[in-house]
Order: sequence, then C-alpha cells, then structure tokens
Amino acid sequence: MTNPIKTLTLITLIAATVALTGCSEESTLLAPQQAVVDTAPPAVPTGLAAAPARQNVQLMWDANVLDEDFAGFMIYRVVWGNSYPMLTLPTQSTIWVDTHPVDVACTYAVAALDRAGNESAWAAINYVAEPDMPDLQRD
Repeated sequence: MTNPIKTLTLITLIAATVALTGCSEESTLLAPQQAVVDTAPPAVPTGLAAAPARQNVQLMWDANVLDEDFAGFMIYRVVWGNSYPMLTLPTQSTIWVDTHPVDVACTYAVAALDRAGNESAWAAINYVAEPDMPDLQRD
C-alpha cells in the first residue's frame, strides 16, 4: 500500500510545476526569446554631386545622420547597364575620387549600408566625361 502523504506531496509538486512552467509549448516561461531581425534599409544618400577634375571625378554627398545603425557607403559606377562596385568595403567618408574614370557616359551611384547588411536604394548621378581640351598651339 502506498503512503497517502507521499502521494499527496507528489500531486502537490506536480501541480506546482505545471502552474509555474505551464503544460504546453506556448508557455512563455520556457519559450526561447526571438531575436528581432533588422530588414529595414537605411536612408538613401542625399546631396550627391559630381565634379570633374583633371583626369578624375570627385563625388560628394551628405553624411547619414538619420540611421543609428549606419555602417558606411558603397559606391558604384554603371556603364552600359552594368554596375561595378568601386569599393570592397564601405566607407564612412562623404567624398570619393575616381582616379580612373571612363571616357564614356556613365552613372555614379552611392548607397548607404547598415550594420545588418541592409543596403539603401541608390542615389545616382549621370556623368559625361569632358574631352581634354587640346593645348593651344602658337606660331
């Protein structure tokens, strides 16, 4: 014969355990916390301008002051519909110089990146290389 006190104690312990931890998979005490995944891209860069200089092109744009998780900017050159990244890593700078510009019409684009790897839409500017003016010849 079983001891009634032991049986009552066991039932009380089981009831307390179920009350504290729950008895289903939906229990909030046992469920792991879900990490929030950042899928929102940062703000599109603003103020993009291109300034030709002798044998290079200087791009300038505004700093990103809107995104707390801002990681940097990526720069692209688009020629004949193909985009080429000009950097291997994002830059914090708001100025970049293309020291090897192409001699055809192209588009320069700047995108912002956040720490989660989300990339903004591009801010883009069309650029047409100006031919070098020949030196004046004097007789």
